[in-house]
Amino acid sequence: MKKILWIGAIAVFIMLHACKGRITAVTEDEPGEPGNRNYVWKLDTLDMPMNYISSVWGASPNEVWAVGAGGTEKDRLMHYDGEKWSTFINPSKEPIYCTGDVIFGFAQDDVWMGGGSGWLEHGAGIWHYDGTNWSQHTVYDVEGSYHIEVRDIWGPSPRDIYACGSIGFHDGIISFWRGFVLHYDGRSWKELVRANFDSQFLTIRKENDKIFISSYSYKINYVSPDVMDTPNLEFYQLTGKKLERIYSNKESLINWASLFTINGKVYFVITNDVYRYVNGMLIKVFTIDRENFDFQICGRNESDLFLSMKDGLAHYNGTDIKYLYRFPKYSFMLMKNAVLFEKEVFFCGTTRTDFSNLVLHGVLNE
Repeated sequence: MKKILWIGAIAVFIMLHACKGRITAVTEDEPGEPGNRNYVWKLDTLDMPMNYISSVWGASPNEVWAVGAGGTEKDRLMHYDGEKWSTFINPSKEPIYCTGDVIFGFAQDDVWMGGGSGWLEHGAGIWHYDGTNWSQHTVYDVEGSYHIEVRDIWGPSPRDIYACGSIGFHDGIISFWRGFVLHYDGRSWKELVRANFDSQFLTIRKENDKIFISSYSYKINYVSPDVMDTPNLEFYQLTGKKLERIYSNKESLINWASLFTINGKVYFVITNDVYRYVNGMLIKVFTIDRENFDFQICGRNESDLFLSMKDGLAHYNGTDIKYLYRFPKYSFMLMKNAVLFEKEVFFCGTTRTDFSNLVLHGVLNE
């Protein structure tokens, strides 16, 4: 494996479709083996007419799940068996009421889904799949709240799983939100921390003993609905039950900030810059110098990165950026997570025009 040392402002310029793009790295790291780009692509439209797809996860290329945060039981949860997508209905006939914001798992018989609890009860719901049926595992409720949602579930092992989300309150004039974190130890889900400041926790990841959270915050005045604070995008580190803010900025200034895990490492995306948190500081790893970059990344290592673009899906192989797939006539929003297997990849998203739910499926052509 060849080790590449990137220093300071040295830039690698890439010519692509008569456009310039570059990733400029400013720290030294072992980038990994360059990823193969020879994929054959298929774009599947999912039958989710009342829903908006929000998350995908799979145990294998023949066992992939897609969920949406709205809709009804009849279009909320989709399953791919290696040939086709279909609505999943429990063999036990137990209704699936969770409004699925996120799906995550470890094996075919160990999958978690989080969201709201639907119309049956208050609180946020966490559901579990045992290889046959989905069943409600936990309802997280907070007295005085009017809405609770699990936004993300992630963990390094089946006995160390984290869920985060937001709790909505209002006093008749001001609506405000509080982020929360739950932890699963292999036996039960328990509240780890609840923020006492304005926050909506969107994503949670863990690297070694460090837990990181991305957050979005704003307030709405119900007396004057047009009066709203400029939203903040923030990152927090959770140590024990203490939340430490490590980054904050106005959305109007940075467009977006997001959190990802690649090969066991946590990466922070702030507009076009990608950072790592090292020795108490956000250190820039590289810049994705593309106007159409849509602030979402995933990959197997730093030389095998998939980049969400406003007009397609691109790839960085340690040397240059190249489009792998150009979206059709409509604009397509890729969601924050993807499923990457050795020879197959799945990305979910929604069109910006008619809000069709799509899965972009790539298979390596070797």
